[in-house]
Amino acid sequence: MIKIELLSKNNFTESSLDSYVRKQDVKRVYRKEEGKNILVDMPYVEDWTLERKRQVAKSLSSDECISYIVRNEDCVVGFVGLIKQLANDYMILDMMHVSAEYRGKGLGRKLFELGKKEAEKAGAKALYISACSSEETIAFYKAMGAVVTKNTIKQLEEAEPYDLQMICKVGG
Repeated sequence: MIKIELLSKNNFTESSLDSYVRKQDVKRVYRKEEGKNILVDMPYVEDWTLERKRQVAKSLSSDECISYIVRNEDCVVGFVGLIKQLANDYMILDMMHVSAEYRGKGLGRKLFELGKKEAEKAGAKALYISACSSEETIAFYKAMGAVVTKNTIKQLEEAEPYDLQMICKVGG
C-alpha cells in the first residue's frame, strides 16, 4: 500500500534509498539561446550510484530540511525535500523525485502540493525550484503552476548553470 508521510528517524535511515530507482532517460533539454529557453536534443541517462543515494538520504534527513517520503511497504518510492530556512520570500524545493516505476500515478503532484503547503505555513510567498532542464521535468513543474523567474537566487543559479530557475506561488 502506498503512503505519503513526513520523514522521521522512525521511518527513514541513510540506507532507505538503497533500492530507489532514480533513472531518467532524457532526450531533450532546455538551453538558453539569444535570451530564450529553447529545447535541444541532448540524450543522456540520469541514474544514481549507491553513494549518491546515501548522500541524498543524509540531506533529506538533515535538520535543515522538511521532507516527505512516499512508501510502498518498506520501500521509499518518492520524496520531496524543502529547505526550512526561507530565502527572501521563497521556500526552496531542494529536491523532489518519484522512482521510475511509480511515475505517472499522481505521486509527484501530491508531493509538490505538500511542498506548497509547507511553504505557505512557513510564510513564504512561493516555492523556489532550481529545476533540471529536461523537457519532462520542466513540463511537470509548469503543470504544477511554476514559471521561470528572472528573480533568481544567484547561489543556486551559479551552482547549477543549466537548471531553469522557477517559482510557484503559494497561498491565495
